Parts: sequence; structure tokens; C-alpha cells
Amino acid sequence: YGRDMATAVAVGLVIAAAFIGALLWKPVAVLAIVVLVCGLAAIEFFDKVTERGYRPATIIGILAAIGGPLAAYWVGESALPLVMVLALMAAGITFIGGESLQSPMPNMAITSLGVLWIGLMGSYAALLAGVSNVPGIPNVGTDTLFILAVGVVANDVGALFVGSAAGRTPLREWISPNKTLEGFLGGAVATIVAVWVVSLQSDTWNDLGEALLLAIVILVLAPAGDYFESMFKRNLEIKDFGTIVPGHGGVLDRFDGFLFVLPAA
Repeated sequence: YGRDMATAVAVGLVIAAAFIGALLWKPVAVLAIVVLVCGLAAIEFFDKVTERGYRPATIIGILAAIGGPLAAYWVGESALPLVMVLALMAAGITFIGGESLQSPMPNMAITSLGVLWIGLMGSYAALLAGVSNVPGIPNVGTDTLFILAVGVVANDVGALFVGSAAGRTPLREWISPNKTLEGFLGGAVATIVAVWVVSLQSDTWNDLGEALLLAIVILVLAPAGDYFESMFKRNLEIKDFGTIVPGHGGVLDRFDGFLFVLPAA
């Protein structure tokens, strides 16, 4: 799979430690991580598409990717449609103010893709963190984020190891020939086991049926998020969206599965 496993594991542990520390401290610390991740992912996305000749409204896209989670946390989900609409309007005005007609439709589409994919979908992590501020239901949001993170990581690790050892049947070869049916099944089993184990210790996700339903959501949508990103990487003819996370590629490469899982959760 072309990964430096020692580096990937070490960096993964550092990320996990920072995330768990934020969860244990206070929800606003989780928000800070979400804003950082969404902002860096947006920078990577707009940088790569610009390298490939597109001309998106980069500043607008990055601001929306940061503003979405902030609005979600401090105001609530009712703020998100307004953030997305204002981003669309601002991007449109940017192109209207340009000196010439420079493929506004594909460039607006690219801008909107980054805003929706990273800014809107990432905002659901901020919404979940904010739930822990609601009186009477402490830790519900942070507990959910923790079990989600465990499930997504378990899915990735299970798919990687089973796929490497026994992968023979590519699921979508035109997107990623290394991602196999065997790897998908390995990731599915790992997700179910990991979510079940955490649910045994959880005050929030302590119903076996609910935990199983969440595991199914993760094992289906985490790989879907990975394929979604891989499809665009194949289209752009790049290996990774960035290099900021040693052993993993970029921030967007590391958190692509989360972006699909968060809204569903």
C-alpha cells in the first residue's frame, strides 16, 4: 500500500492522543481541532485543484470550511444553510468581478464541492461536540465522537491488514485497485468488534442494537468517503492531497472517511 507503517502508526498515535485529550478537556477544544482540520483540508484541496488548472474562489472556500464548523458550534445547525448560501454568493460575486470569462461554471462547481465536502460535512463534528454543552446530557457529543473515531480507525486498519494479506478482488478497480472486497470485509469486522468493545464501557452508546447500527453506518460510509476522495485523486492524477501528515499523506487523505460518517452519525 506504499505506506511507511512505523511513521504512520507513530503519527496516528500522536493524533489520537491530541484528540482524546481534547475530548476529556472541554468541547471547545474539540471545536479547535475540527476547525484546524477543516481549514488545512480546504487549503490542500484548493491548492491541488489550482495546480491542475482550475481557478476556484480559494479564499472564499477556505473561509467557508472554517466558518461552517464555527457557526455550527456557536449557533447550531440552523446556521449552516446560511453559511453555505453566503459562500455561494461570495464565490459568484468573485467571478462576476473578474476581468474576463474564465470558465465560471466548472470553477464555481469546484469551489462549491470544497465548501460542501469539507466545510458542511466537517461541521457535523462541531455539532456533535456542541451537544456536550447541553445541560442534562453531558458527554453525549464527545462520547459519540470518540466511538466514531475508534470505529473509523478500526475500519481503516482492518481493511489495510486484511487487504494486504488476502486482498484479491478489487471493488472499484478504476478508482483504486488496492482496495478489495476482502479488505472491505476485514474493515467491517474490525469496526463491529471495536464499536462493541467501546460500547461495553460507554454510558452513551450502551445499547447493543444502537451500537451495532452505528457500526454499520461506519463500516459502509467510511470506505465510501475514502472512495469518494480517491475518485477525485484519480481524476486529478495525484497520489495524495498533501504531505502534512507523515505516513498518511495530507489532512484530507487522513480524514476523508470521517467526512461521510459524521452527518450520518
